[in-house]
Amino acid sequence: MPSLYALDESQAIKAYIGPEKKEDFYKNIFAKYSEGGVDRFRWHWSWWALFGGIFYLLYRKLYLEVALYLIVLCISNYTPWIAFILWISSGGILPYFVYKRYKRIKAQTINTPQSIQSQIHTLSSLGGVNRWALWLAVALYMISLAGALLVLSAMHR
Repeated sequence: MPSLYALDESQAIKAYIGPEKKEDFYKNIFAKYSEGGVDRFRWHWSWWALFGGIFYLLYRKLYLEVALYLIVLCISNYTPWIAFILWISSGGILPYFVYKRYKRIKAQTINTPQSIQSQIHTLSSLGGVNRWALWLAVALYMISLAGALLVLSAMHR
């Protein structure tokens, strides 16, 4: 049964996305993905998705997608050029997964009879971000960088 209160798309995206500075970015790409009222993939570049990869997905609470991405990465590592293509294409593909999850959660939310405030709260709690994913990414990249520097310094002795 659809909700008695209509939550407009702008409110829904704002509630789901989280940090306000990213709201416009996601409004634009979500509009691109649903152009003409038809949901379909369209290429949209995200540097955060490219360099963050798994951390980008964790940040956006896409846990199932993290598992699938890890499986694909493990399989693709046997062929380096496939791993490279996967890495490069992740910058344009991973934001689409954010959109698909948003659409799924929004559909569940609006099909439950609740007030607009309750819908916003539901979208905010199920959407939003995991700030710990940023710290995890920074920590692991710093450890990797330190390890690489140690290896390089040991090679020059």
